Amino acid sequence: MKRLTEMTVYLRSAHTYSYTGSIHEETRVGHAFAFHLFVQGKGIMFVEGKKYEVGKGSLLFIRPGQAHSFHHNPGLQLEAFNIYSDLWEIPGSGSSTFSFQTDSADPRLLTLQEICPELDELPTHAMITPYPDAVDLFIQICGLHGSAGFYSEEMSANLMAGWLMRFYNIVRERQPRDYRIMHVLEEIDRSPERQFHYADWCRRYGLEKTHFYKLFRSVTGMTPKAYQLKQKMTKASVLLLESNQSVTSIAEQLGYDSIHYFSKQFADVIGVPPSTYRLRNRGGSLGSFNFHGSR
Repeated sequence: MKRLTEMTVYLRSAHTYSYTGSIHEETRVGHAFAFHLFVQGKGIMFVEGKKYEVGKGSLLFIRPGQAHSFHHNPGLQLEAFNIYSDLWEIPGSGSSTFSFQTDSADPRLLTLQEICPELDELPTHAMITPYPDAVDLFIQICGLHGSAGFYSEEMSANLMAGWLMRFYNIVRERQPRDYRIMHVLEEIDRSPERQFHYADWCRRYGLEKTHFYKLFRSVTGMTPKAYQLKQKMTKASVLLLESNQSVTSIAEQLGYDSIHYFSKQFADVIGVPPSTYRLRNRGGSLGSFNFHGSR
């Protein structure tokens, strides 16, 4: 039994394609794992006889051996980024990607399929428009694969492995993250030392205070104050390891008037005082630490 972290990803092909109703878009069977991200047009797909409506932001995940076909709406041809991949092995030379005009697969042509419960959780169809990072990364992989750059094949394969883990996280979230809260998180992440006024965000996005806090907790699992403190202490830990600034200087940079209060908050969140953290980790690996901030 495998986990996604144990994948050996190999990309057979990654490219853009316009579906115009050619004969090759009718029933076919793939030999590798196929991912189709539609970015334009409307239509339907049949996978193993089941109908899926597709359009901008639709992601289709088709497993080896599954019969499928593409059907675009008249005047709305489908544009997609497609990735055909092996996930557990590097195929032999001359391996074909799919067979046309068939509803059954030759087992000898199929890529290796390991038992992987996490992979089994991934749906055949998903809308990933609410996750622009996943959309952008998928498109970047298609652009990188087959380019003339050094290690482009290896980088695209590794990025695909990361993308699959991101997709798995999206599926586990079960509901899209609210874009308004995502913008707030971006602001906090960029400058956790800033003094934010949450009423400003409520006015900007037309949210009542209680609704804003409910949305924020649903995305992060903690209050805005606790999240900002966590990010501030994350930045502090990086400065302690990556710079020669004194603890006092770091405290001032993060907006603290008192080094004692900074040290107390750092110890509450990270688990040890800043001087101890620097002493333990300086010169070695960054190590890992658990956040103990309030939720």
